[in-house]
Formats: sequence, structure tokens, C-alpha cells
Amino acid sequence: MAEFAAYGYHGARMARIAKRAGTAHGTIYVYFQDKDDLLSALYEDVKLELDPIVTSMPVLEPGSEGFEAVRQWTARVCAGLQRHGPVLQAIAEVLSDEEETRAGTIAMLTLAEGVSHTADRIRATGTTGIDPAIAALCIHALIEGANRSMLRGELVISMDEMVRGLSEFIHHSVFGAPALSATS
Repeated sequence: MAEFAAYGYHGARMARIAKRAGTAHGTIYVYFQDKDDLLSALYEDVKLELDPIVTSMPVLEPGSEGFEAVRQWTARVCAGLQRHGPVLQAIAEVLSDEEETRAGTIAMLTLAEGVSHTADRIRATGTTGIDPAIAALCIHALIEGANRSMLRGELVISMDEMVRGLSEFIHHSVFGAPALSATS
């Protein structure tokens, strides 16, 4: 992870990874075919932690209690994304190349599962005027993009501010924004 954090996927070198691991360069190839194989193994570990968090999205309900449930879920998702940022950034680099890799394929399947679960939650609200699949994809893209921007230092806000803003977006996109009072 340290190598991907320092150099990204394309800049990471197996020789430096071996050195960081305190092993000979050739030894690393006993365990991993290449950089994609190594990234795939790292992503599988990340997936074990993140999948249960992403698919634990609560039943979406209007009102302050429903918002709080979304906020708590969003906080857990963001914490996981921040914890595994270097691996997820490396995956994003692989996907941007439009080249078929094992790591990229696994990531796309995982995204599809998460988006499908979120779409089911949106669909269950009975909300009309919003396509659940498109809304779910937008929600996942926004959460991932905001976390990546925060990791890169491009989005300079606190974690609480980011979680609250993302949660408001999710909740309002499904249930609409609360009406403003005449004094607001």
C-alpha cells in the first residue's frame, strides 16, 4: 500500500515493493505474477472490509431519523474509503487506462453489487421521478470522488463536513430537500 500511496499504480515498482517488504526482488514473483496480481490481492483484502459496510446501507426513510441512519452509514463508508485510499486510487488508475486487468474487473463487479444494493434501497422507498439505478450510480460516484479528492488534498474540508454533505445529497436526492420556512 505504501508503494501505491507514494507512486500510484503506474509509478509503483515491484523492486521497491520487494525492498519495502525486506525481501529479494525475485522472491516477490513467487507470490505475485505482476503488479496487477499484487493489486488484485490487496483489493481482495479491501473488499472484505468494504463490501459489508457498503451493503449495510440502511432502509431509506424520510425525516431526521432516516437522515441520521444515512449519515452513520456514510461515515462508515467514508472511513473505509479513507483507510484504503492508496489501493482504491491505484484501482482508479487501472480503470482509467481502459485496459482489461484482473484488479479492474474485480472492482467493477464490486461496484455493480454496491450500486445494485443502493438502487434496491431507493426503489423500496416508492419514490417516483428518480431512476433508482441512475441515482445509485450517482451516489456511489459522488462518495468515491469526494473521498479521492479529500485524499489528494483537493477537497479541503473536515471528514464531518464531507459526511454531512454527502448524507444530505443522498437523503435529499431520494426524498427531496426540506421546504424552507418564510424566515429562512
